[in-house]
Amino acid sequence: GNKYSCFELTVNDHIGNLVLSRPNELNTMSRDFWVELGEVLEEIDRNSDIRVVIMSSTGKHFCAGMDLSAFSNGVEDISEDKKPDHARIGEAVYRVAKELQGYISKLEKIRVPVIAAIHGGCIGGAVDLVTACDIRLASSDSFFCIQEINIGMAADVGTLQRLPKIIPDSKMREMAYTGRRMYAPESKETGLVSDVHEAQEAMLSAANDLAKEIASKSPVAIYGLK
Repeated sequence: GNKYSCFELTVNDHIGNLVLSRPNELNTMSRDFWVELGEVLEEIDRNSDIRVVIMSSTGKHFCAGMDLSAFSNGVEDISEDKKPDHARIGEAVYRVAKELQGYISKLEKIRVPVIAAIHGGCIGGAVDLVTACDIRLASSDSFFCIQEINIGMAADVGTLQRLPKIIPDSKMREMAYTGRRMYAPESKETGLVSDVHEAQEAMLSAANDLAKEIASKSPVAIYGLK
């Protein structure tokens, strides 16, 4: 069976389909998610049959970002009646964020291009995930949100480094400072995504066509380009 709990990986015609597979948890980035992301990317990198990867997701949202409860260690010592305050959770998350950046950077380092096929919400840490991919496609119900300001912490699993290379700096700062949502039409207009498709099915079909085209090229030349 599938050896990952947060992902499913299948390979067809030189195309690796990497699917975020915890729809009931909105595919949040738990500790397992991060560990498995590193493992699955290594598996992809070792498999010479794979020439391109499509990363897609399941359920209502592509990925709702960090699972904060998984990173609030050291915050449990607060007395029962007080909920852990966001600043302290933020600090706990920040401590592990640097390590997590390494996992996301693997997306940039593997030898094959990665196409992100995004539907629904792409929130917080998920923005980092997709900005580390080579190509982004979205469905019309998608939105992007640099969530961290809404919970009183500084965004940082790499978003602030990657995003301004993709969209204008001013727009990135506006999103980071306000925590507002950028919907599909704006994401295409700013160049965050290459294209927007009506529904997830149409988007996945387009992603597959694009992947086939890439897989037909010389893998060595593609690796050199990447």
